[in-house]
Amino acid sequence: MLAAMRLSSKLFVRTENCMKYPICNALSANAAKHCAALVVTENFEVGTRTLSKLAQPKETLRNGTLTFVSSKGRTFGITCKHVVQHYRDLTAASDKSAYSMRTMLNGFYVVMDRFKTPQPQYGDGPLDIAVREVMPEFIAKLGKEPFDLDACPDLPSQIRHGYAVGFPETLKRRVQSDPLGYKVSMPQLEVLAELRHTPTRRFQLVSEIGEPPKHSDFSGMSGGPIFWSTETEYGMLGITYEGDVGSDGRSIHIFGEFAARDTILDWIDQL
Repeated sequence: MLAAMRLSSKLFVRTENCMKYPICNALSANAAKHCAALVVTENFEVGTRTLSKLAQPKETLRNGTLTFVSSKGRTFGITCKHVVQHYRDLTAASDKSAYSMRTMLNGFYVVMDRFKTPQPQYGDGPLDIAVREVMPEFIAKLGKEPFDLDACPDLPSQIRHGYAVGFPETLKRRVQSDPLGYKVSMPQLEVLAELRHTPTRRFQLVSEIGEPPKHSDFSGMSGGPIFWSTETEYGMLGITYEGDVGSDGRSIHIFGEFAARDTILDWIDQL
């Protein structure tokens, strides 16, 4: 059976204090333009060795998010190390050709495992980050664009909120089935939440929410961008590596690896 993936309507987690935090129009208009879903797919039909023409993005398979950035004419994809490690664990336990990492938008594009984990700053713990160079044509085919690090404004000294974007795997749904196959809808999730202070290393976004959300598992947002924003501009602040809803059901927590402009440039230099 053939399959295709499309992005459906975005979801936004509204926190109680979000109205006092500015989000510039360029970011709110299309917060996912710098990222895409990164899905683990099966290359063969279940129970057979028949090659699937288009590897199927089943609802049950894991996924993460891939963030695109550029600098000095080169483009890169960033995700979490644990997202790539999940793919590596699957291939190690089975036929190496049984699975692929792919990203898609009404089509299928293989993302080869050429990811490398950069070294952290002195005194910091291991990074849950994986980076690889990608072709700009690949990003353009997805209808995406890399975030231009060279044009990124300086991180404001008093930023007190972050805007996280990603593709939670629990929201993945099969939405169409016909003789030719089916489609899988994968809405993007956007979370605006508070910072306790301007970070310089791993940090947490946390805010109270007005009512318990319909979804409480944010697995799949890992690797997605966390932006800072003012009323007129925005920039990279971090990469999500974990997220959940508090035990009371009325608070949201997004955990990020610090990834401001200069930090990402350091990761790129290490490649």
